[in-house]
Amino acid sequence: MKKCVKRRICGALLVLLPFLCNMKSYAYFPDRIDKDTMDYVRYADENPDLYAAYGYDRDKLYEHYANSGKEEGRLAHCLYNRPDRQSIYMWGWNAENLDTERYARENPDVAAAIGTDPEALRTHFLEHGLLENRKGYGLPYEADSTKAKGMIFDVAAQITNDSMTDREKIKAVHDWIVNHTKYDKENYDRGTIPDESYHIEGLMLKGKAVCQGYAETFDYFMYVLGIEHEMVDGRVEGRDSGHAWNRVLLDDTWLYVDCTWDDPVNDAGKDVLRYNYFLCTESEMAGDHTARDSYKVY
Repeated sequence: MKKCVKRRICGALLVLLPFLCNMKSYAYFPDRIDKDTMDYVRYADENPDLYAAYGYDRDKLYEHYANSGKEEGRLAHCLYNRPDRQSIYMWGWNAENLDTERYARENPDVAAAIGTDPEALRTHFLEHGLLENRKGYGLPYEADSTKAKGMIFDVAAQITNDSMTDREKIKAVHDWIVNHTKYDKENYDRGTIPDESYHIEGLMLKGKAVCQGYAETFDYFMYVLGIEHEMVDGRVEGRDSGHAWNRVLLDDTWLYVDCTWDDPVNDAGKDVLRYNYFLCTESEMAGDHTARDSYKVY
């Protein structure tokens, strides 16, 4: 009976905790990295000098980031937000994706008591570890959507740093998307647009997308960088079908970005980067963009 009650409690926690964790990291974008949410393993891996000094000591690594790392332009990631490093809370109630080797390594008392059998460790985590506030981590998940989102974290780390203003970060993302993407015109003209071209996977993994894929990718970049953002859908001049673009909040003002229309298709096949639809006001966009709705995807 007690075991059944514990399982139900754990199940309820597993349902609620992802939302609570994401609310914490999402609601306070500028300060979303704290000791509990910081991916300290990645911070050490990406800064060999810190690993040499502190190893994987979470307290010391977080103290370094908070006191000097951020000012030095070092990038830290929020554990709950990175899709291939998520807390086990995000992987389902049975903990089937629990990294049992890491769980045993970080909990030597558990390993000494029950050994290293994966099923026994998963059971311990669900029935005892959660209630004892022990950490569990998911193994890398190889779905295309996860790979694509993981790539966005990596690209964001390469093209931005904490010394940049939000405007500079937005420009860096806009330029990267335009320079690394081709509009999927061939499939658009034939009416055979694959599902991936509507989403992050097409743009990040294959370099092809239609407007929704451009907008969704830009949206996720803003989520990763902690810049307030929304996707916009509506219609544009000269097209019967719908269109998607983005808006970001800068200095308490919503400004609009359309990476698709700043990446025009041309007969010569040359890459073109322009800023006709970069951080425009609502009235500036109204000349050929009519918004129907704005909403959050991430």
